[in-house]
Amino acid sequence: AGDLLYVVEDSYDELGGSHYYDLFRFTGNRVPKVYPKKAKLIFGALSRASSKGLIKAMHDCSEGGIGVAAAEMAFSGNLGAEIFLSEVPYARNDFARDDFVLFSESNSRFLVEIAPEHKSEFENTLAGCAYGLIGQTIKPKQLIIKGVSGKTIINEDLSGLKESWQKPLRW
Repeated sequence: AGDLLYVVEDSYDELGGSHYYDLFRFTGNRVPKVYPKKAKLIFGALSRASSKGLIKAMHDCSEGGIGVAAAEMAFSGNLGAEIFLSEVPYARNDFARDDFVLFSESNSRFLVEIAPEHKSEFENTLAGCAYGLIGQTIKPKQLIIKGVSGKTIINEDLSGLKESWQKPLRW
C-alpha cells in the first residue's frame, strides 16, 4: 500500500468498438488510433524505466480502459486503489466525461505502479511523454475512483468486482 499509480499517454474520446459501448449497444465513430511517434517514445521510456527497476507493475489500457486495468491490477496485487480521474492526461479537458476518461481504449496507454521513492527518477525517465500521477494503492481492498469533478463515482469492494469479472468465464 502507498505505491503511486500513473497513467502514461493521453486519453482521447476513443470508445468506438469498445467494451463499454458494446454494453449499451452503441457503435461509436471514434475508434482508437495509433500515433506511431508517440508510441515509440512511450515504449522506449517505459522500457528504460523497467530496466532501471522503477516499475513494480504495469497494465495496458486497451481493453476496458483505465477502469478495467486498475481493477485487474488490484486483483493481482490483492490491494485496493484510489484513483483521481481529474489527474488523467486527457486530450479534451474542456469536456472530460467520467465514463469517457475511465473507459476510453486509446492506444499506447499504460497504468503503471511505482514505489514512492522512485517518483522523481520515474518522471525524469518519462520526459517528453504525457503522463499523470492519478492515485495510489491502498490497504483496504476497495476500488475507489473520484470523477473529474472530485466526486466519488466508484467505491466497490474488490471481491464483488472480481466476482463480476470472473462470472462470464464460468460455465
